[in-house]
Amino acid sequence: MSQKVELLEKLDECENATCFLQVSNKLINLKLKALLPSVFVQDKLVMEYAVGPLLKEDGPLVTTDVISKLIFAMGRISLETYADIGLYGQVLEYAQSQSSNILFNDDMIYDFIANQAVLSTQQDSFYIESINQLKFSSFEVFSQMRYESLIKTVLKLSCEMLLEKIEEEVTK
Repeated sequence: MSQKVELLEKLDECENATCFLQVSNKLINLKLKALLPSVFVQDKLVMEYAVGPLLKEDGPLVTTDVISKLIFAMGRISLETYADIGLYGQVLEYAQSQSSNILFNDDMIYDFIANQAVLSTQQDSFYIESINQLKFSSFEVFSQMRYESLIKTVLKLSCEMLLEKIEEEVTK
């Protein structure tokens, strides 16, 4: 089983938003690392002596932030996609700075979802509308569980949509 498939399965197992953010950021990093060689000159010598060392674990291109900046600077991803990648990183950094794990029903997670460009397009805005309907309804225990489940589902979809968007933009 590939590392990507394992991580996608781990997303389902996450019981809090902090865990989800850690796993989703790993997925984004893996996707960027996998696609990065395609943005360089496709020469065997260049790949072996220039690109290879850049991509080693101790090379300069290991962090999501650096890789996404490079791919953005090369014009291979849009500003919206670059911003969403950065948003994932910022929210993870915030979550890790907290003394306890952030839950799916935390207002910060709602804001994270609402600020993602990948979810704000006309066709995908119904995810946010669905969350709003539950978020602002009268909460009972059942509604709270449904709300958290919906948040987790939308987070997973947004991560998958971002991964697809990255691949689509880099490989076009």
